Amino acid sequence: MERRRTETRRDLLRTAGLVGVAGLAGCAAFGDGPAGGSTDGPADSPTETPVETFTGESPSDATHRVAVTGVDDAPDLPVEPSVSVVDAYATGESPPVLRVDVTNPTDDPVSVGEYRDVVFQYVHGDDETLVLLPHSERSTSGAPSRTRPDYAVVGDGCWRLTDGVAITMEYGVVEIPARWTLSAFVGLYGDSEADACLVAGTHRFEATYTVSPLSMGKATPTGTATDAKPATATDDRLQATWGFSLGVEAV
Repeated sequence: MERRRTETRRDLLRTAGLVGVAGLAGCAAFGDGPAGGSTDGPADSPTETPVETFTGESPSDATHRVAVTGVDDAPDLPVEPSVSVVDAYATGESPPVLRVDVTNPTDDPVSVGEYRDVVFQYVHGDDETLVLLPHSERSTSGAPSRTRPDYAVVGDGCWRLTDGVAITMEYGVVEIPARWTLSAFVGLYGDSEADACLVAGTHRFEATYTVSPLSMGKATPTGTATDAKPATATDDRLQATWGFSLGVEAV
């Protein structure tokens, strides 16, 4: 079942019957960046650091709960990604929801892409059984408004997709002003080909961050951990991979 991300997108397009952009739930509604050039493949990820454990009481209709169980060291880039759990439980009203932030701590604006991947929109986990889908627009002016798009799911608290979600194949970039943060909310769903609503266990998610041009990153790259993956210079771009792991547990 293991597939590269680009192959997954092609498969999703086929599954959805090459639906037009105007008919895509969460696709046309969540765009906010111009198309850019192509990117190279992802680099190896650094070692994760444990950050959370399962705690608290579950709602009466909860089926699963999630926690961020590991997060990579900061990439050696002029941006700092982070992730947090907003809604830990899958209930009849909502799947688990995460918030992803990409902060530009430098004194210059930066251009970062691919603009969906960097906030983990439409990103599958390592075993392809889970996928993160948009629950908001992307915003560089504060936390965006949350919404739950009408993805086709099994229902009754089972947030497994019944069909593939088609997405466009363009490569987009977004500019993050100096000292500002790009933010987005994403919901955790089961892939339509998975055998369970949300497959229990530990699942890794990762994305490649391409920051350009280098002249915008005048400040020293912000990665501080000694084992952080060094950024790769490609033409006028800096590129590195960052990711995290989610623990999923039935309740």
